[in-house]
Amino acid sequence: MKMSETGASAPWSVRVTASIGLLAVAGGLTFALTDKIRAGDLGPYAAPTIGTALAIFLSLLPAMICFAHNTTRRRQLARLRSLKPFAVSNTTYFRSAELLVNTDQTPTVNADFGAPLLIYFFLLLAGFAACFLPSAFQPGMTDANLLLSGLQAAASAQDAKYPAGTFTVIEIAFIASYVYALGRLLERVNNNDLYPISVYYYAVRTVMACAIAVVLRHSAAAFALDEPIVILLAFIVGFAPDLFILAMSRRAFQVLKVLGIRNDPSAAVLPTALPLLVIDDLSRDKIDRLNELGVDSAQVLARQNPFMLLTRLPYELPLVVDWIAQAQLYILVGDERLTALRKNYVRNIFD
Repeated sequence: MKMSETGASAPWSVRVTASIGLLAVAGGLTFALTDKIRAGDLGPYAAPTIGTALAIFLSLLPAMICFAHNTTRRRQLARLRSLKPFAVSNTTYFRSAELLVNTDQTPTVNADFGAPLLIYFFLLLAGFAACFLPSAFQPGMTDANLLLSGLQAAASAQDAKYPAGTFTVIEIAFIASYVYALGRLLERVNNNDLYPISVYYYAVRTVMACAIAVVLRHSAAAFALDEPIVILLAFIVGFAPDLFILAMSRRAFQVLKVLGIRNDPSAAVLPTALPLLVIDDLSRDKIDRLNELGVDSAQVLARQNPFMLLTRLPYELPLVVDWIAQAQLYILVGDERLTALRKNYVRNIFD
């Protein structure tokens, strides 16, 4: 039997709200009891217990964001169905949007997400356990190993300072990749672009960021980088590990003079930018809202389906259509001619 929309969405909203509330309470208690935990007034098991709870909740947060994907699609479909009595429901744009948003015909968060979410959960749990329970990893700091000590000699590796520095760099890169993944998951949920491979991508991306941070740590001496600089670079690596690899590879190829790509085109032949600020009534707040949907220029806005934007934006259909019509005129005539046309009361492509 198929569950109703209200019956299917209510349990998930309750679970997500309860989980976020518990996360906030756990964080508040940890912050409030920090001094007592350090002093040992709450007993020897207080710090490990709270650290474990925080690690579990933070590891579950990406999964909670993914489950919000189903509720988002149901609400988008409900807003489209509210236009059914009107003539616009007979247009190709409307039918295309309804097909893309329809939860019965498009993938949602279901059993296919089980394995990737489970793998990502345990990966995050291990990373946050290392953050909140450092004493459990302390014995490994004094052992000579390739990961933390690099090519340090066995005698010098007994000093825990260098391995601890490597451990810190790994955690910084891990936290940065986690923050990046949360933001990207929210964007994918908002854009109906969430698939099981997306979760695998962020899991692999986290591992890659930590590996690059380790290499950066062990090669810092060759570039005379201080520890604060290395920590900052590790945070940047966590946000963009693939970009960091690309930049370093290009630099190495340039030094070796084996880079075989063509030169960049000159500025004279590059197309001009088509910013959204040119569109009438698009303030910074509205532009930021469009940017969340991947609409970052007038060129992209001019090719949007208005009904898809309608389901994701808190604006009415006539306003959205007007923005798209203005963008279509803008990419056709450019800045100067658009200004001249507006003086003659020609605001959009319909005029």
